[in-house]
Amino acid sequence: MAPIHFSDNIHSRGRDLHLQTNTVSDEIKIVSRLFDGGRVLTKEETGYDSSWPAEKLRKYVEVIHSEKLVSIEILYAVSSRVKSVRHPHSMNKLGRQFLKWNLLDEAIGEFKLALQYDSYFGELYLNLGDAYLRKGSYHSAIEVLEKGVQISSGFADMWLKLGIAHLKNGNYKRAIEAFQRSLKINNAYDEAHFNLALCLIELLSNGRQCEGVPSKLECLKLSEEHLKHAVSMSKRFQNAMVKEGITRFQKREMGRALTILWKVSDELPKMVDLDIIDAFYLGFLYGERGRHSDIIQRYVERLEITTRKHPEYPDLHNDLGVAYMVQCQDLFNRAVHEFKRAAKINPKYKRAHNNLKLAENEGKGLLMLLRALLK
Repeated sequence: MAPIHFSDNIHSRGRDLHLQTNTVSDEIKIVSRLFDGGRVLTKEETGYDSSWPAEKLRKYVEVIHSEKLVSIEILYAVSSRVKSVRHPHSMNKLGRQFLKWNLLDEAIGEFKLALQYDSYFGELYLNLGDAYLRKGSYHSAIEVLEKGVQISSGFADMWLKLGIAHLKNGNYKRAIEAFQRSLKINNAYDEAHFNLALCLIELLSNGRQCEGVPSKLECLKLSEEHLKHAVSMSKRFQNAMVKEGITRFQKREMGRALTILWKVSDELPKMVDLDIIDAFYLGFLYGERGRHSDIIQRYVERLEITTRKHPEYPDLHNDLGVAYMVQCQDLFNRAVHEFKRAAKINPKYKRAHNNLKLAENEGKGLLMLLRALLK
């Protein structure tokens, strides 16, 4: 079957982005890439059924491409509206969406602006620090994350990112301390175990013995222990690449082990993908398209699937509850529309007029509740 290909240019804020989506038949994948000039910003892959006829596959690829195109274009359109309402929560979600597409300058701009309105919003420091890390601005990342741990000292993710920033900056002592703080908060944190092992292996690879860090023998022992913890705790570390990295480590090929394990770290998938929640939230509050019944229904269905896959995440259950309330509001609006139609067809239909009046009165309370939930 010949490759199926879609591409579009996106012009916004002086950027000339290019989105390309195509099939890779040998791997039974659909690959979407976002380019900035000739540089790939993001790459996403989706599988498909190899038994599908060509026309069905073409339509599926077109839908994937169109959804990604719209989601990027909406970000720039929504950005100006979010700024006008000065809502840090929305700015944080918008920044995370820019971060998803590796549009780092835009993400940093949203997070910094949000902090001007709420300097005690701990998650903003985590996300801004992450954006600086991805950009390679390690000193800025450390400065932001240090402020973050002062405000949210019990946030294991914040200590993890701070540890990674110190590790990237070559400060092994501070990196080890940060990873240990992360594990003190959550000893079952697979990424903290893995990154602590990575830090210790880098120490071994460089042959550096800094003041306040474990000895060579301790590094060997501790790095092996923490690697085993990471593998036993999460399927994300149960793959051929991790196995190869551990094998190289056990053979004391530290340089090779380090290269492989850094690649694992860079390509590590998220525990739970919450991108759909942020995208829906922004589309619903700031875009008319996000309020269509079919989009709401699709969002609820996707969130139900995600929650069933990860039932231990309270955030998912909370967001699913909010999604059901959004769905209630949508059904309520449709009910009001039907009462209005009935009254218009038959102006003497008292039951329809009474139902409409009751619904409009009660609807104010439902709307206030939904606004409070989304605030």
